[in-house]
Amino acid sequence: MFPEFIKIRQVKDAPHIEDVAAEIRASVDCLEKAGKLDRGIFAGKTTGIAVGSRGIANLPLIVRTLVEIVREAGGTPVVFAAMGSHGDGLAEGQREVLASLGVTEETIGAEIRTCADSVEYGVGTEGTTIYGNPLALEFDEVVLFNRIKEHTDFEDITESGIYKLMAIGIGNPAGARIIHTGAICHGRGYGPCIREAGNVILKKLPVAFALAVTENWKHQTDYVEAIDPRELLERESHILTESKKRAGRLPVEELDALIVQECGKQYSGTTIDTKVVGRIMINGQKEPASPRIKGIAVLDVTEETHGNTMGLGIADVITRRLFDKINIHATGLTGLTSSCVHQAKIPCVVPDDRMAMDVAFTISGQEPMEDADAIYIHDTTALEYMYVSEHLWKQIKDREDIETLGELKELEFDADGALLPMEF
Repeated sequence: MFPEFIKIRQVKDAPHIEDVAAEIRASVDCLEKAGKLDRGIFAGKTTGIAVGSRGIANLPLIVRTLVEIVREAGGTPVVFAAMGSHGDGLAEGQREVLASLGVTEETIGAEIRTCADSVEYGVGTEGTTIYGNPLALEFDEVVLFNRIKEHTDFEDITESGIYKLMAIGIGNPAGARIIHTGAICHGRGYGPCIREAGNVILKKLPVAFALAVTENWKHQTDYVEAIDPRELLERESHILTESKKRAGRLPVEELDALIVQECGKQYSGTTIDTKVVGRIMINGQKEPASPRIKGIAVLDVTEETHGNTMGLGIADVITRRLFDKINIHATGLTGLTSSCVHQAKIPCVVPDDRMAMDVAFTISGQEPMEDADAIYIHDTTALEYMYVSEHLWKQIKDREDIETLGELKELEFDADGALLPMEF
């Protein structure tokens, strides 16, 4: 019998930017006043704005603001996709991914171009042939944009950010494959391979500036900075360090079971955040010290993921409903491109939510099941509100960072074994 659950709230400061567009403009102004940018370079020229495949807070607003900055300076802005092998490694798939994130020509007010081809950009310091999107070579100027955050697969001085946008995003499928092969198969590590490729691309493209954003643990934009490309490595490393301090985490380091209502690419590149669940499962990469979770069940996947469930292999069990939404081709392509085949595997599949949860509790080995320490979350980015089992709640309810909401209650399922909706 499942334990009873109670809703809680993690209490933690989360300062954020109220007017993101104004903050972007102020940061670009600051860069220009410091003599590191002359917006006159945009006049009469076509500027490509690189946009990736991640679900970033305020993404359409941020891209539209960059479009306006270029246009106001007399330039012609064009957004181009920079997303490695995402979108099934196809130009039309890239456009679909952007649209699913709210980035369309209507919402940003500019032309969008996509291309999944890769051409040789140069050779890195380690002798690696570096590839990139031929579209990017057509622009007079380029603006790079990405969120800086910890990566799901490794730890280094640069992880997920501008360098990764260049090396893997602009690299398109061929470039992404080279990075992953060098990092895993050749044992060089992701960070060095990404920076090697990024430096080649940075020299090859006429980069006017880069825009970095970060998000607080509630995934609200909390910092923006326009960066001189000559200072990119130093600034990205610093911004990453500060961002990690604000990352969201589960309230405990050990669990018998974690139930995730839905996974998705807009939540994490691995659909469920590896740093939140404490599993990476990539050859040669060190596993996180915590949290330690015995059983992980995932009940559904978002439409925005388009069936690419790369990363879901770190879970233990999924529902048939989720399984039926998996795009085997897209998931397999990403797994092979990244050389992270364990993450691309499909977990055990069971008919419904009730059985998936039962499996997660059973493999924990906790008897009786009612005494299990368990958490039920909506997704791995939504960590303010969650449901915890009675046994766990009694251990944490008096903490200053925990607020109890409501009463203990039993989980309810319909006749088909689907968990009835729970309010987050």
